[in-house]
Amino acid sequence: MSRSENLPVLPQAVSAILKLADDPNASQRDLEKAFEKDPAITAKILRVANSAYYGGNQVPSIGRAISMLGITTIRSLVVGVAFQQVVSSKNSSRLFNKLDYWTHSLSVAVTSRIIGKLKLPSRSEELYCAGMMHDIGYLVLERFMPSELDKALEDAKKSGGSLVSCEQSVIGFTHAEVGAMLAEKWGLSEVIKNAIKFHHDPSADSSCRETTEIIATANELAYQCGYRNQGYGPDALSDKLKEAIGIPDEQIAIILQVLDQEIRKAQESFQIAA
Repeated sequence: MSRSENLPVLPQAVSAILKLADDPNASQRDLEKAFEKDPAITAKILRVANSAYYGGNQVPSIGRAISMLGITTIRSLVVGVAFQQVVSSKNSSRLFNKLDYWTHSLSVAVTSRIIGKLKLPSRSEELYCAGMMHDIGYLVLERFMPSELDKALEDAKKSGGSLVSCEQSVIGFTHAEVGAMLAEKWGLSEVIKNAIKFHHDPSADSSCRETTEIIATANELAYQCGYRNQGYGPDALSDKLKEAIGIPDEQIAIILQVLDQEIRKAQESFQIAA
């Protein structure tokens, strides 16, 4: 993956919607017009917006969805729906489990939002998006380097070691590095790009460390609840992250209590088999 032009392109309608959602001068009508250009994604957004996860209210139009849920939540839904479309494409790898991957990504997104509401309420939806996309580099590896990814998965299983270390050894770079390249190409925010690049080593993030630590914490808590990507991950939150995030053990216990239920509700909204 030495040439960034080989990386997948963000669908045009999705790119336009995300740019408008980030533009303080854009009106709700501008956003509605962007949705009108992609009826398929609009229908999927409305399906999710009408789900129990978002209150189960009647949301008959995209305009009503924007009014009820707000632009930041709609932005998160667009990322989730577009991401699901990418994940649902045909597998190139023999060993990479896309359902496992998608479920883990969604669980980290939900967990990131929960922690974000406690630590950085104004960024909770951006953290949801970052959580959703933190492992997106795996989709690039699965699509363009399936045999190398399979070898890394096999080596990690045989050795019992870190999958990230095996990626570096077999491929020469990691899913985090290629994922950050993709985020750069797609014009995603620095918070999302850095979360993708540094979620396995948030101390290396010099500009967005607090948000990256939240994603790293959400990643480990999702592992702890059993939502693992390809079966790998620690069984408990590391002391280093626990100290960095500054959430007391009692609050972490409460998060873990509600987490499984929230993740299952999110799975239902995106129609994912548990």
